[in-house]
Amino acid sequence: MRTTIELPAELHDAVRRQALRQNTSMAKLLGQLVEQGLRATAGDAAPTARSGRFQVIAPATADAHVTSERLHKLIDEEGIL
Repeated sequence: MRTTIELPAELHDAVRRQALRQNTSMAKLLGQLVEQGLRATAGDAAPTARSGRFQVIAPATADAHVTSERLHKLIDEEGIL
């Protein structure tokens, strides 16, 4: 997709020089940098880990532990199952 962005002159020059060093276009380099930035900020949301086949998401707060009692209460309240 084509778009227009405004960069300060110093940043534009730095990106242009980096693209030349990597023998790539500025557009491709900027796309890669934006993608890296988005991945880095996505990590700020909630730490995750893998436990076998399942992804484990860390609780937002220290007191947000999931117990079987809390789970059963939620199932009852929501009418799940």
